[in-house]
Parts: sequence; C-alpha cells; structure tokens
Amino acid sequence: MEKADFYVGMGSNADWIGSVEKCGEVWALDTTILIQVNKTMYEELVIEYIKFYKGIVANHVCQWPWEWTDSRMTNYSYIFIPEHEKVYMSIEGGDLMDPIKVIQGESIIEANAMLGPPIFPLMVDQICYEDMESDGYPLTTPL
Repeated sequence: MEKADFYVGMGSNADWIGSVEKCGEVWALDTTILIQVNKTMYEELVIEYIKFYKGIVANHVCQWPWEWTDSRMTNYSYIFIPEHEKVYMSIEGGDLMDPIKVIQGESIIEANAMLGPPIFPLMVDQICYEDMESDGYPLTTPL
C-alpha cells in the first residue's frame, strides 16, 4: 500500500488536491492523469481517482491526513506545474521525475526532470481524522 499526495503548483502557494492511502504508486494511476496538459482536467481526474480509492479530497472540513507536515515522507507525490503544462512525480521528496518515463521502464536517473526536488507547502495544523466520535470530536488516530 503506497500513499500519494496530489498538487497543482509547488511551494507555499501550491494547491493540495488530496491524498490516497493505497494505490498511490505510479503504475496504479490512470495514465490520463499523468499525461494531462490541462490543469482543470488534471484536478477533475485526480479527484475521481481519490474518491474511487476512498482517499481524502481537500476541503474546509477535512484536511491533511498524515502525521508528517509535508509530502517529503509520502511515498509518491504528483504535481501538475501549470507553467510547464505537465505532471511530475516525486518519490519521498526526491527529485522531480517524468512519470511516463518511469512507467515506460526508464531508470530513475533517466526519468529525472532535472528540476531538483519539489518544494511542498507545510500542512501544519491541518490534520484530517478518519472518523468522528459520537460527541463530534475527532478520534486521535490520523489515517
């Protein structure tokens, strides 16, 4: 079970779309997500994928599902960079790679996009809990 986070953009202004707790590896994703050049289509396809695998879609009620404060510890991160009109991936905060090249069997070195590691927004105090107690307070166990 590989976790994954999905974003549009990088840095403190990046938009976190959501996360999945399983099926986050690049081979599990529909390639229509990975080849997107359109931001809106990317977001829509990612939200469908997250909902299908019962992940967490970012909203005002439910936020960041992990105990760590950014995506550097998440198995896979997928980032649509609007200026490049391209989706990149990172494994545990490592250098950005072309996910299509990875799927095609190229090595991590060959798939490196030469952009360095991604810069993720800090997700402090945005913990999402799997369920709520009957009194309305969150359980103490994050996803």
